[in-house]
Amino acid sequence: MARRRQEIALQAEIETQEEWNEAINKDGLTVVDVYQQWAGPCKSVEGNFKRIKLESGEALLKFALAKADTIDSLEKHRGRCEPCFLFYASGVLVDAVIGANAPELQRKIMLNLEEEKRILKEGGERREFIFQQIDQDEDEEVDPRLQRHRSSSVANAITSQQYTLAVIRPDAYADGKVDEIVETITQNGFKILVQEEHHLNEHDARELHRYKMNQEGYEEHIARMTSGPSVVLLLQKTDAKASTVDDLRELVNSDELLKTNVDYTPSTDNIHDELMLLLPHIARRPRTPEENLERTLAIIRPSALKLYKDAIIDRIRDSGFEVTRTLEIQLTRQQVEEFYASKKNEPYYEDIIQEMTSGPSLALYLTKKDAIQGFHALLGPAEKNKIKEATGTFRHDFDIVDAKINSLHAPRTRAEANRHLQFFFPEERILVILKPNLSDQQRSEIVATFKKAGFFIMTRKMEKLTSEQVAQLQQSHQGKDYYNELLNYMTSGPSELFVLVKENASQSWQQLVGPDDPAKAVESAPTSLRALYGKDLVHNAIDVSMDVEQAKNDIHLIFGDLDREEA
Repeated sequence: MARRRQEIALQAEIETQEEWNEAINKDGLTVVDVYQQWAGPCKSVEGNFKRIKLESGEALLKFALAKADTIDSLEKHRGRCEPCFLFYASGVLVDAVIGANAPELQRKIMLNLEEEKRILKEGGERREFIFQQIDQDEDEEVDPRLQRHRSSSVANAITSQQYTLAVIRPDAYADGKVDEIVETITQNGFKILVQEEHHLNEHDARELHRYKMNQEGYEEHIARMTSGPSVVLLLQKTDAKASTVDDLRELVNSDELLKTNVDYTPSTDNIHDELMLLLPHIARRPRTPEENLERTLAIIRPSALKLYKDAIIDRIRDSGFEVTRTLEIQLTRQQVEEFYASKKNEPYYEDIIQEMTSGPSLALYLTKKDAIQGFHALLGPAEKNKIKEATGTFRHDFDIVDAKINSLHAPRTRAEANRHLQFFFPEERILVILKPNLSDQQRSEIVATFKKAGFFIMTRKMEKLTSEQVAQLQQSHQGKDYYNELLNYMTSGPSELFVLVKENASQSWQQLVGPDDPAKAVESAPTSLRALYGKDLVHNAIDVSMDVEQAKNDIHLIFGDLDREEA
């Protein structure tokens, strides 16, 4: 735990204009990593910064992280995909480095630090650094639509001819050749946009080198590539003769150091797939269609919340999850015992109680396609003795060494997710029926209205209702003169049935759907669903449970017990 506190203290976190003004006006040299929330800070340089700080021992050298999204002075740095490092000396911008170029960063840090020490000792004027265009020619006209969406994904730009990927092999990393290789690449006109360590597993290594499958020594190469950490480089060369891919291939094949230590993207057709494989947080996958969304819960336990809160949330978002709601809460022992009742006979039960009552926890309501299994796979093993080997997982990367249990909790099954979400985010459930004979277009529009109103589709299905089911669902209409017509209509074809969830769902739904009679709905709620899609009391498009208690019976009739574990 103490080790991680030192790492965090190395780079001050700046998120407001006031914090920015204070940080850059301090005496000495401040090196600022400017980042955006969608991408996060440049993690690959942390180790270099720490080494430089320790070796120099200079109190005048400071490092900071600045979030461009929330600082007005950094507005011009928003919407750009490459790392950006700004050097400030007593309020003056004296230098900058674009791209994660470790040797260049070290050179400029030491050069500017010595210059600042000289000025503080002898006096003199600091020369202000003037920013040139970072990622485009001055005469290049940028489509404003591209500019607006640029920050959401580097992958969109990867389709151009200006980018490629390179992987520095594990043996070169182990032999300390990374800086030399990076310097060789940059000296030949390539700009390093991203530089990150990545330990390939066997699946990823085979996927990355599938074009070598039939070549001699393929299995030995896979074994080498999975033997330790590699370094992944996202490269750009704006003046490439044909494409950055071709220029890098030519360079690697002509340089003995690179030829024996670097793998590269074979063609422009492979760039997007390799980016998704190696840098998925940069190449963010397209949003999942909402009708396929699943929900789950994540809990950041107290010890991890103190140290890693923002980093964990950013990592969750970078993994494609939507953080819909959050709740920071100090749990009592009684609440923890209730929540973890199934763990009461486990040897670590008291450790859970102690950790979960030691301070506030953060519950996160997450949505994504296959969210439950997807997030649980990212977590890693629950057992503390296995976490050390599970590199790349949440529980490994955000582990609290001194803690007796892991840092995060998430449910394993849909039923467990439903129960856990209800514990932290109490919601009402309602059964909604889209009646037979609605067109696909009408159904699509009605479902879109559900979502716009903030309802989450817990489950849905198409089914032709039986007379017995309709009788139970339409009890309030029995004895009415139109009941037989309603019964015949509801059993005439398939209906689409939904379980919707939301806080105060029944109240919100009544406002959304309108009165039973479409004629009255047109008068009192002209934008309600029955006013828009209904014809009369029988053919009013939509049916819904009368209240929450009735909804429980209706949902059980159609879908069974949604909170029960499947056999």
